[in-house]
Amino acid sequence: MDGNHFWAWSIWWRIVVKYTIFLLDNFLCMSVDMKLLKELRAMTHAPLKDCKDALLESGNDLDGAQDWLRQKGALKAAKNADRATHEGIVVVKKIGDLNVWLKLACETDFVAKNDTFRNLAQEIVEIVASYGEVDNYEGLEQEKKDALNKVLQDNFVTIGENMQIADVFAKPGNAYMYTHPGDKVAAVVYYDGNEENAKQVALQIAAMNPTYLSADDVPQTEKDELIAWFKEELEGSGKPADIIDNIIAGKLNKKLSEFVLLEQVSIFDDSKKVKATLGDTTVSWYIRLAI
Repeated sequence: MDGNHFWAWSIWWRIVVKYTIFLLDNFLCMSVDMKLLKELRAMTHAPLKDCKDALLESGNDLDGAQDWLRQKGALKAAKNADRATHEGIVVVKKIGDLNVWLKLACETDFVAKNDTFRNLAQEIVEIVASYGEVDNYEGLEQEKKDALNKVLQDNFVTIGENMQIADVFAKPGNAYMYTHPGDKVAAVVYYDGNEENAKQVALQIAAMNPTYLSADDVPQTEKDELIAWFKEELEGSGKPADIIDNIIAGKLNKKLSEFVLLEQVSIFDDSKKVKATLGDTTVSWYIRLAI
């Protein structure tokens, strides 16, 4: 066979193969119950091709098709479990007598803004609330972790990205919960007293990210390290010991004001520390969430 004949034969064979595949695809599509296809798509929001495949594999059985999609989601989720999840949202919600929060991570900001992903986060928050008090995700019983992860797997086909529960928490008590626009940062403040004061504290926490509630909460070892550092700075200054002690005390207070909530300068009144703006309101505990 000369080169021209071989080339013509190759082209003809490719056309035959592509046309055969086209006919098979159309035949398979025709065997899908279009009413069920529409219903499955509306129920799962899965890609159209996956819905078709699910109905074909299940013989147009709607329940079987949903199971097929879940299994496919679980396999895909396992395959992509190592992909980085640097985006996501935080959710804080009052459910019954519990204050519940969730950090749900995904791969891209596009998915983080998607309504399906956000609805999934709300579903997970409700499940966490059903567990009662929860200190953190790692402390959950394995059975409960598995249940939460199954929810992620069941939604993988729809969302198409690796998702991870970064943390969860549920605790009763009087709390003010604030979520910054964009759902990337939130603050929960447990308090007694005036709600407006608690709101301002929550906004302070979201903006300034303190590490400790009060100076008393700072470990003495951490304070000692700061004092040693300040002493080293003042070595050889020639100042009297009592003056050096006063300077160190001032430096320590200034440093604490950077990362201790009650010692921080108020973002609402820069002439006052946060503790001076509280009036008769007391803050017993807080947490800041951020993606």
